[in-house]
Amino acid sequence: MYQSHNLRSNLQEWKNRMSRASISQFGGQVKYFLSKIESEKLIMGIVQEVCLKYPYTEDTLKKTDESLENGDDLSFENDEHHAAFGYQFLKYLIRDAGYEDLNKLTMFMGRDIHDCQENLIEQLITPLLYYLHDQLDTSNSIIYLLEKYKMRTEWFMKKKLSEQYSIARANYEQIFEDHLRLYLFDQGIDYPFSTPKSMSGRADIVGQIDTDNPIVIEIKIFDRIRGYGKNRIKESFSQIVKYTGDFNKDFGYLIIFNMDKAELDFKFPNSRNVFPPTLNYNNKQFFFVVINCLEMVSASKLGKVETIEINEADII
Repeated sequence: MYQSHNLRSNLQEWKNRMSRASISQFGGQVKYFLSKIESEKLIMGIVQEVCLKYPYTEDTLKKTDESLENGDDLSFENDEHHAAFGYQFLKYLIRDAGYEDLNKLTMFMGRDIHDCQENLIEQLITPLLYYLHDQLDTSNSIIYLLEKYKMRTEWFMKKKLSEQYSIARANYEQIFEDHLRLYLFDQGIDYPFSTPKSMSGRADIVGQIDTDNPIVIEIKIFDRIRGYGKNRIKESFSQIVKYTGDFNKDFGYLIIFNMDKAELDFKFPNSRNVFPPTLNYNNKQFFFVVINCLEMVSASKLGKVETIEINEADII
């Protein structure tokens, strides 16, 4: 909660710096604003999710640009949609016009350039900030939480989990499921139930099931020695597709505990080298989070590391 409070204060200050900027400084302050929000993993987790839900192609943004130049008005489904547009259209304008000429765009022009600056802020940046404030007030980004869980597990819990896994004789995935559920509960995700029943079966974890926006998570192990290879990931993807449909979700999360000596490298279309690898399928977004949980010898003694590439054809 303290972190969220600081981020909300920072967002307001970054906006104020743009509002107070002189004509010559405005482009630099917009650049500073974007660099700050894009460096904050929690904020960018929220931005990434909303932009995946309401994506704008380059062609759509160009047509929107032409429409606004002609004086047309835009409408949005909700605040979430408006925020997604504001971020993506601002990035488009920067690619097209550059930072230095943002306050010369005629679509935002009023009595003078200062009006243009303020209109751009109010029409594109303010809706995004309102949405971010609301999200920081009510929840953490699940992507941010899962990245934090990945680091926490790989840095501090790997040895313990690896030992539990090595001596287990059955129910291997239950070890990791219990560990993740406890973490999500500690992070404020209410009721991260284990295997709640749906029409297609039982998802491994469904958090916030009492809300209109449940979190659907499927857990799988990758370990070729025990026969858990690419087919296991393909199976889990099929399951998460069904579960997201059952719970009416646009996002699904596959958590893969890698207990193999090999590294997993997901190669999906339009990969942007951001965490986590994301696959768009059937108008839904699926996130693949790999947790390297096998305790091995030191890197200096390990030798050459095998890398297993997994692409879209491997799992669809």
